[in-house]
Amino acid sequence: MVMRDSSGKAHNTHTYGSRIGYRIFHLLISMTGPIPAYLLLAFILPYYLLIRTSARKSVYFYLRHRFPDQGRVRRLLTATYYLYQFGKVLIDQAAMGILDRDCFHVEFPGRENLYNLAQKRRGMVLLTTHAGNWQTAMATMDHIGTRVNLLFNTANDEGRHFFDLAGQRDKFHFIPPSGFLGGMVEATNALKAGEVVAIMGDRAWGAKTMEMEFFGEKAAFPITPYYLVAVTGADLVVSLTVRTGRMSFTIGADHISSDRDWTQIPREEAVKTLLQRYVTCLEEYLEKNPYMWFNFFDFWAVNKKGIA
Repeated sequence: MVMRDSSGKAHNTHTYGSRIGYRIFHLLISMTGPIPAYLLLAFILPYYLLIRTSARKSVYFYLRHRFPDQGRVRRLLTATYYLYQFGKVLIDQAAMGILDRDCFHVEFPGRENLYNLAQKRRGMVLLTTHAGNWQTAMATMDHIGTRVNLLFNTANDEGRHFFDLAGQRDKFHFIPPSGFLGGMVEATNALKAGEVVAIMGDRAWGAKTMEMEFFGEKAAFPITPYYLVAVTGADLVVSLTVRTGRMSFTIGADHISSDRDWTQIPREEAVKTLLQRYVTCLEEYLEKNPYMWFNFFDFWAVNKKGIA
């Protein structure tokens, strides 16, 4: 998968597993449930760590920043555990799409507040992250009382997402970030109509970015979500999901824009302040859940020459 940063340079993100591999796991889940799939994952994990070195390197980008004092052996052990957690999240994500959703235990303490916020019809930017079972968390949004739009690129992974496995793609409206003006016009219109627009806070897909200190080094975060809030006055809610066990997870929802009218503040100041709040939320989340963020590319490449 190729991704472009804010300067237009292309670099690779990593997609783990082939279509055949995914189908084998999906068949196993449909026949026996997720536990045998966890066992199969443990057998194939050494391939990604010891043979497919690009996979190991891709997880080291984050682990070096999150655990800067680890030596080579300790980091390899950490990478093993980290990739296994990622694999279990993917299995749970597939299982929730293939099996009955009621098989899962979902805690969503902020569900009622989120619903009430959506009913005010001010528009809502739901800021998601490649953290935990974020896709399956979207399954809980089908009862929010308004249309949910996803500014989300699914073109490269058709058939692998929860939305496809659960047959729920038609319950959401997808706005491709590759569309006109990066989907900004369509997203703005949706917010002005009082709808929800879910956007990734940790993946730019070529959109404008702003640098923020993140685990000791500057990283480039997309500013689209905060710009939309500053323009439309929509609410901004950060949603971070944690896998708490087999077929169970907790969804967090933090309303971080409730203290002022952001349309009345200079735009750059509004964007910077809201972005800093998101970065703070993400760092606090990763302090508690260090193995739940799955962004497998050099998020800190803005300060490194020669990275494409």
